[in-house]
Amino acid sequence: TVSVLNCVNLPAPVCRRREERRGREERAIMSGLMRNGRRVVAVLADPNLPTFQQAPLVPGVEFVIGELPALKAVDGLGEVDCLIAWCVGPAWAAQLRELFPLLPQLKWIHSFTAGVDAMAPFIQECLLEGRGKAVPLTNGRGAFSSSLAEWVMTSVFHFNKQIPRCLQNREDKRYDRFTMDVVHGKTIGFVGYGHIATMSARIPKAFGMKVLAMRRDATKPCPEGLVDEMFSTSAEDKQAMFAQCDYVVSVLPSTPDTINFFDAAAFAAMKPGAVFISIGRGTVVDEDALVDALAGHLKGAALDVFKVEPLPQTSRLWGCENLLFSAHNADLTADYHDLGWGVWRDNYDAYAGDRPLATPVNKAQGY
Repeated sequence: TVSVLNCVNLPAPVCRRREERRGREERAIMSGLMRNGRRVVAVLADPNLPTFQQAPLVPGVEFVIGELPALKAVDGLGEVDCLIAWCVGPAWAAQLRELFPLLPQLKWIHSFTAGVDAMAPFIQECLLEGRGKAVPLTNGRGAFSSSLAEWVMTSVFHFNKQIPRCLQNREDKRYDRFTMDVVHGKTIGFVGYGHIATMSARIPKAFGMKVLAMRRDATKPCPEGLVDEMFSTSAEDKQAMFAQCDYVVSVLPSTPDTINFFDAAAFAAMKPGAVFISIGRGTVVDEDALVDALAGHLKGAALDVFKVEPLPQTSRLWGCENLLFSAHNADLTADYHDLGWGVWRDNYDAYAGDRPLATPVNKAQGY
């Protein structure tokens, strides 16, 4: 049922604000498909995934979760105005394209994941022209930034403190009193500077590291004053920034402009002994060029994402001893599901309250 806000014994201005908010929410909630006084939110996803088995209890909302055949069978599907999409591959994008014409009243789509690159064919075909142009798209941006920030710094310390050497010394029973390095005074550069990079930059900054960043619009203000110098994505700026960095962190989304952004020339521009860290999308890295650089002047690399996932057994990356590897699970924490649903709830509350959505996606740019 729709919750009713109680104004008993509250000051008059507070009552008025709550009544105004309740009016906006009730006007919004009465649009779309209603069932027993609750708005039906369609969720295109595998209902057996833990994320959707743990869907939250939201007052005034009923989730209908399933793949395309199940959603097609929903009585009154054409009246649904809110859709959540779990789009993690081409097959899901194809289901989205087929579902979209069946939702003529659709007013908002939310991608549970932060990356929307898997939805790109659907976005291009359905959301840039016609009625889809007016349908906003939001994503899970910000839900997993904290855990990824921890993984970035874990990767930095893994190489800075020579953790593999420490583990090998224990294995060999070797008491090796080597000189330990520090991160203070080192330089870390973030390529792609959105929410994840901003969260990640706080930690090295606190350790006294110099923070550089690169984004398409280098003139855009940086929150919190964390960045010491901002660079554009031009070839000249890539050379200039990479040459300074002890650690280069890729947080780039996957778009046509970022495919193989880190190619042989990019790795060649990095200083000897640099470490490459990738937490954005694997498609932005030329993996063969990275393997060659790891056999040469780079100290190491830490990868959480890959061009093809799972990483094929034939990949040359498996043979790199100076590679820290995680299986796209740096953000798969115990509270992953709650965090993702929390971002959706922020957007839903804004939608129901007739306020700007919390995490809008620029559909033309793809992030």
